[in-house]
Amino acid sequence: MALFDIDILESRVSKYETNHIHMVVDDDITYPITNMDNQQYGTFFHEYIHYMQHMTTLFGVKICAMYNKMFILYRDYIINNETIKLPLELWKKHEGLMKFIDFFNGVKGSRACNYNIDAIEISDKEISDAKKDKKAVKIGIYDFENGLAIENGFYFGYMCIIESMAHLIQSFINDKLYHATIPYCSVELICKSIYSEISNDKKMMISLCFCSLMFDNPGVAFFDLVELSKKNQSLNGYELYKKILKDKSVTHMGKEMPMYRALCLFLDDLKKSISSAIGCKLYYYEEVIENCKNEIRSGNCVLLDVLYHADISNKNMFSSVFEKVYGYPFIEANNLTIMPMNNSEEPPKPYIETASMIGLELIFKRMKSYSNNTKCEWFKICSKAQYTPDDKTSEECLCSQWQKNERCIMTEALRYFKIKDKEYIQEK
Repeated sequence: MALFDIDILESRVSKYETNHIHMVVDDDITYPITNMDNQQYGTFFHEYIHYMQHMTTLFGVKICAMYNKMFILYRDYIINNETIKLPLELWKKHEGLMKFIDFFNGVKGSRACNYNIDAIEISDKEISDAKKDKKAVKIGIYDFENGLAIENGFYFGYMCIIESMAHLIQSFINDKLYHATIPYCSVELICKSIYSEISNDKKMMISLCFCSLMFDNPGVAFFDLVELSKKNQSLNGYELYKKILKDKSVTHMGKEMPMYRALCLFLDDLKKSISSAIGCKLYYYEEVIENCKNEIRSGNCVLLDVLYHADISNKNMFSSVFEKVYGYPFIEANNLTIMPMNNSEEPPKPYIETASMIGLELIFKRMKSYSNNTKCEWFKICSKAQYTPDDKTSEECLCSQWQKNERCIMTEALRYFKIKDKEYIQEK
């Protein structure tokens, strides 16, 4: 079972890896970014939006922090035990992690729908039940072509929110875009059904998605925010965001506080948890987190500001605006990798924190792998140098990476975390 019952740790597709600030683009990309064509940039920016969602919203930051807690759990277990039996599924015995995983699986909603969708039905009772039970909202669908009416056609939750938002932004860059209706077009379906006045207003729908991620149950929150928008029709999406940030409060550690203050506290916790997980001080991402805190305190949002007052499809916006505020994750494409570089050194070098996060990711994935999937995640990258003087691959890359002598990112990570000389036994 993939952690959190989602496959972000398993398959290689274009995706943003929530837990280790790692973005995968399953294609060749052109660098610098201004040289990308619209299709490339659209896919690239879609995944970058997921990075932003996780660095700038309450729900996203909570998920990232929870993953770091798990990394710490794994790292400490391996350090404190001489014999490690694989696969390790430590979260199954951790009450706090299991509680969060159960909660997340309840609100995440559908990633797909196996039916043709001609119309949908939304019940106030289903919204009320989802709010009470902390679940995604059950949506009924009609498939006229096949004469079907399905009561539980799909579940509108976190996945629908994040993918609809990224899809809508991507459509500004690449208008020849096709994504499956669920989850990517689910917000448009919902709005056509309950608030047709905004069903063609992409900017408003993006804003509502973004605001929904400030709440514990984003799917339910979306319906509440639609009603708020109906009562404040003079406000555009950016103005509605500012109102929500100012007016809404949340309870954190038993104290009620403004939403912006809670998010700043969660960002501080995220900084501590990343640093604790990788065992070194943050420099690059400390600056990124401080930028996010300054933005949230001001009540502004660079993303929505560009959306409403500039051209979000302009590739120059990435380096001149987004990168300066939000930074960027480690980026992996088929033909290259890009990571934040410390330009204060000559020549510029990757930050230790970035290399440590990549190494911890590799170790975590290997420790939870079953016997049918033991190949190092970086073998696909390293193997490109096979039969050249730069080749660092060996038979151990396919299974017993801890027995490998050649220096590579995996063996260096095992040494960095002082766990290379443990006894690892693959049991299943």
